[in-house]
Amino acid sequence: MTDRDIVWLTLESVRQDRTSVGGHERDTTPFLQRLANEDNSATFDNCTTHAIWTRPSSTSILTGRAPSNHRTWSTDLALSDDIPTIPEGLRDAGYRTVGVSPIAQVSAATGLDRGFEHFHYLGKDQLLSEVGPRILAQYLLNLQRHSAGWTTDTRKHSTGYLIDALASRHIRQASGGDEPLFLYAHLGDSHHPYYPPKGWRDRFEDDLDMPIDQALAASLDMSDRVHEHIANGLPFDAETWNAIEVMYDTSLSYVDAIASSIVETARAELDDPIIVVTGDHGEFFGEEGLLAHMLSTHTAVTNVPLVVAGVDGVSGSQSGVVQHADVMQTIVGELGLDVPVPVGRDIRTDPREVAFTQRGEPRSVTKLQELLRHNPAFDASGFLSGVVTSARTREHRYQRGDDRTNLYRLPNESVDVAESEPEVAEWLADETESWLATHGASSNSRERSAEFTPEMAKQLEDLGYL
Repeated sequence: MTDRDIVWLTLESVRQDRTSVGGHERDTTPFLQRLANEDNSATFDNCTTHAIWTRPSSTSILTGRAPSNHRTWSTDLALSDDIPTIPEGLRDAGYRTVGVSPIAQVSAATGLDRGFEHFHYLGKDQLLSEVGPRILAQYLLNLQRHSAGWTTDTRKHSTGYLIDALASRHIRQASGGDEPLFLYAHLGDSHHPYYPPKGWRDRFEDDLDMPIDQALAASLDMSDRVHEHIANGLPFDAETWNAIEVMYDTSLSYVDAIASSIVETARAELDDPIIVVTGDHGEFFGEEGLLAHMLSTHTAVTNVPLVVAGVDGVSGSQSGVVQHADVMQTIVGELGLDVPVPVGRDIRTDPREVAFTQRGEPRSVTKLQELLRHNPAFDASGFLSGVVTSARTREHRYQRGDDRTNLYRLPNESVDVAESEPEVAEWLADETESWLATHGASSNSRERSAEFTPEMAKQLEDLGYL
């Protein structure tokens, strides 16, 4: 076993094509680009998520299992105690394990704190106990730069400063210690309502067609009425669409800056840490008539940035497509750790041709019911029913639901080409069937209900989850 520290940063709701490494017109992630340009870094333009929203995607990262196996794809279910986690395996291998999350989807309520010796959920009611009076006082002094200033509206506040301070504290505590560090931090400030801190709002302000206060209000309205807007056909004019997207890009630039600060501290304090920066899922901006991340396994919500630094022999050109479990498998393989990652493949020796994303049924049914409540005439026929499994290569995306299948030749995901490319359709159907038989079956573990406090439930309601 090789003792090396691991710092894994998951950026909330970040789609690949809105990043600097993804070629976006705005320089939203300059740090990610710098990291990708380093000699011992690999960037992957075709990282495909395991799921389309935070809880199942994060569970797959932290267990190395398919969503249909761990089954946290329902708003009601948490990770079963019967399913082992990667942090548990790292802890048992001698790692000091630290988790930080500002969102209840990644918390003790969903079972995703398991295996972390130190886990910090940064809910409103927990801030003082989790970060301590010194960090909280510094945060309050920095509300004008790192948050929304003095307001009681929690939707407007950012948590990046707190996550950076906590992560840095644990990095310094681990520096020079006998135990290697596994730090997993979920950076949540790029989730809608895309309300960037005051200190960052001028970054792309020149791209707006309206005053910044109106742009912020438009972004809040989009988030507050996300289901209503989808149900009514996304009735935004060009200026409003632009405002929403500029606020998203600005929020992303803030998250990138926080990631940069954490990595800078890790490299200053630790000896050659392995660094992973990625997204948990992407985001819709009108594709398939959608916002946020729901209902569909479209590329907009499944293709995320991924940069891995510090693992010898890893190159983005080695893999047709890659998934988060592959990164975990590669890291534990590089370090000689006996930590199971069931769906993972070593990027260096066993690159994958096909990546699989799943969408569960219960949440999708609830989402469609909410859309129909706002507009009984909403056309839901374009969305597959039941459990959806999507199989993606560099050239194609196949999807299978209970009612039908589709095959798309990328980047076009509106025209079904199954009849014109029957060999590809048959091949991906067989690959999907084989993968489901090997990895997709339920673990038959005891179901555990997610138990959210009233504060957590309010947060998730504000974020459009409940």
